[in-house]
Amino acid sequence: MQKTAWRCGWGIIAMLGVAACEKKDGPSGRSTVPSLPGRLSVVAGGAGSPGTADSDIAAKGNGLPEGYLAQTDLPNASIADASYQADSTRRWEVRTGPAHILYSLKDTTRKVYNVTATLEQLEKPAHPEAYGVFIGGSTLDVSAKRQYTYFLVRGDGKYMVKVRNGTRTRTVIDWTAHPAVPQEDTAGKAVYGIKIDVDGKTAKVSVNGKPVTTILSKSGPLEGVTGIRINHNLHLMVTPLSVVRVR
Repeated sequence: MQKTAWRCGWGIIAMLGVAACEKKDGPSGRSTVPSLPGRLSVVAGGAGSPGTADSDIAAKGNGLPEGYLAQTDLPNASIADASYQADSTRRWEVRTGPAHILYSLKDTTRKVYNVTATLEQLEKPAHPEAYGVFIGGSTLDVSAKRQYTYFLVRGDGKYMVKVRNGTRTRTVIDWTAHPAVPQEDTAGKAVYGIKIDVDGKTAKVSVNGKPVTTILSKSGPLEGVTGIRINHNLHLMVTPLSVVRVR
């Protein structure tokens, strides 16, 4: 009897140890195996999120905006389950669906440029989900070779910077609260005007006109395709990306 109790005790301790080691990471807050800062971690196709605890809610869209391409995080997810609906001001009402990136190859940048986009959260998601802008994109249509640097915000007033390299992601700045990143209101709404100014060596990021952080070129790629990143199960209004090439 004592021997059995001893084994059960260790089983309980082992289970508690696993629970204690789990870390809530990514915009959807799923438990993941912890990794050291700046260290690459393998994700199941999730560029901005190491997967999610809840399933994608298909929105059944009518196709992507004209001239744009999209890539989902998970290879078995369908972008047809995301909805993009343009309004009279050429903004997109977006419902997801799978986590994905949206981009146009005409928005390929190098050296000195700036990129802006406004993302408005229209409804409070089931748990904090992230969205934002990526830069430095390359080989985006090949999951194993896909690369980009991305800046994300979410409704709890926090931001994150990550880099995707193939099927791995690396955290540059983990979720951090900042006064320039607004929290959603009681109706679950918030507006994020994101601007990234790149000078070849650094990318200075601001939200709603206020500086938030600076990304160094040694942290991730700054030259390449730029676009929008939206996580799953979100309802947003998005002002399409605008790119100004300085030189």
